[in-house]
Amino acid sequence: MTIERRTTWPQAGELQQAADTLRDVAPEITGPLAGLADPVADWLEATANALAWLAPFREHEPGYPLWQVATTVARVINGTETAR
Repeated sequence: MTIERRTTWPQAGELQQAADTLRDVAPEITGPLAGLADPVADWLEATANALAWLAPFREHEPGYPLWQVATTVARVINGTETAR
């Protein structure tokens, strides 16, 4: 999946940074996780593009739980949160 244009919503920054990090290290990942970095990066990017404008602010919106999961994954990738 190729993202043609990134959202400019500041809330998307964490997810976009994590996507960039994953794409940078993807060639170095071996073993059972090889091949997962690009699809996860694409998912983070797509989530940022689709939901950054609303989901982070509306707990009762359908996209909010997905945003919360994506943000947690991004924070683990970015090193700002530890895996649970």
